[in-house]
Parts: sequence; structure tokens; C-alpha cells
Amino acid sequence: MVTTHFVLYRPILPHERCYLATISSFLFCTIFVVMDSRKKEDMIKIACIGDSITWGFTIIRRSKYSYPAVLGELLNSESQEFEVNNYGYNDSTARMDSEVPYVKKRVFTNAQKFLPDIAIIMLGSNDTKRINWDPEKFREGYSKIVDTFTELGAKVYLMTPPPILNKIEIKEGVEISRIDPSIISLNDQTLDEGVIPIIKELAREKGLPVIDINSAIGEVGQFNDGIHPNREGAEIIARTVYERLSKDLNL
Repeated sequence: MVTTHFVLYRPILPHERCYLATISSFLFCTIFVVMDSRKKEDMIKIACIGDSITWGFTIIRRSKYSYPAVLGELLNSESQEFEVNNYGYNDSTARMDSEVPYVKKRVFTNAQKFLPDIAIIMLGSNDTKRINWDPEKFREGYSKIVDTFTELGAKVYLMTPPPILNKIEIKEGVEISRIDPSIISLNDQTLDEGVIPIIKELAREKGLPVIDINSAIGEVGQFNDGIHPNREGAEIIARTVYERLSKDLNL
């Protein structure tokens, strides 16, 4: 005896099509978000801590040409394994009781929430101002910032700030006046004899590496105003950091 089974189909109604489309779209988005979050969890997170030099002040399209942005491009040139975030804040100091202390700004909190695997710290230029300079208070504030990221489990790198240039640029035999750092009282002598020695001393005490940006950059043509690097200067900073990270991470 042969049994015949009949399966009856009915057309999907318009409102049901809309419902199914919504469900499909939701599932696709959910899968995409999960995959993207897993990808980000596997990335090495780098926080660039600093002042306006890190932020990219005077650089047009700083989101692309500031040193953290260029560093991210260099690190991810072959594979997207790194997430590099810019936590620079203009005019900020390591000193904790200045007019613009880095530790009291939201970027400092955001950098901690980022839970970086690597923290790169470049502060001290604004601490050379006469109103800000105090060796012990600079040491105290800088040490606190370093310890904050060390306690979060980050590998911390300290960077010496770029030199502060004078106001004269020689171009085709003619002296061209640019910004005079004395107007805003940044002091290259204080940087050389105060800030940088303290940074290196703290690095020795805490067993941390130093990336010497002060020696890597310094020509007038690498700055926009004698203080803030231009695109060329920012790229030099990024490449100097990249070379050190490449060595340490075996890239």
C-alpha cells in the first residue's frame, strides 16, 4: 500500500515578509557586532598620553597626520592588530596643581578606561613655563601618571619632549621671525636641564624604557612654530616610536 503525503504551502503575507526581513537584519547585525568586538578584544591597545604635541596642535587634519595617527598607520600597515588612541590635551602639564594639570582632564580618565596594553607618555614641555616649573612637583605629577598606567598592567614608555626652538629661521640669507617661545615662557634650558633628566631618572628608578624624541627631531623645518611639530616632525616622532615598538614586539 502506498501512502501519499500532501504538504500544503501558502504564500507569505506582506506583513510576514516585513517581520522576517527585520529578524534577518537583526541577526546579521548581531553577528557583525560580535565578530567586531572579538576582533577589538584581540587587538593591542596603545594609549598616547601627552600635551598639544601629542594632540597635533597646528597640524591640519591632525586625525590623519598627528604622531599617534601616523603611528597607527605604520603599525597596521600589514595587519590590523593595533588600536592607537590619541589622549593628548593642549597646554597640559605633568604637575598636578598647575592651571592645566593633565591628571584632572577627562582624557586622563578616558585613557584609563581604555585599559591600554601600552602607554606612551610625552609630557613636560608646558612644565618648563616659569609659572609651572617646580622640579619636585613635576617629578611627583609625572610619577603619578606613570604609576597609574603601570598599575593598570600597561607596558609604559617614557618619551623626552622635542626641543623648544628659538624664533629665528634663516631662509635664503634672510632672518624670518616666527613664534618666540619666550612670549609664552616655554624654556628649552629648563627642558634640557630639568625635565629630561627627571624623566630619565624616573625611568631608571621604575625600570622603564625611554624613547628619545628630543634627539630625533630638532630642525626648524620640522616645526610649525618652533614648539609644535608639523607633519614632517610628527612623522619622525611616529617612526621613532614605531622602530622601538617593532623591536620590542618583534614586528
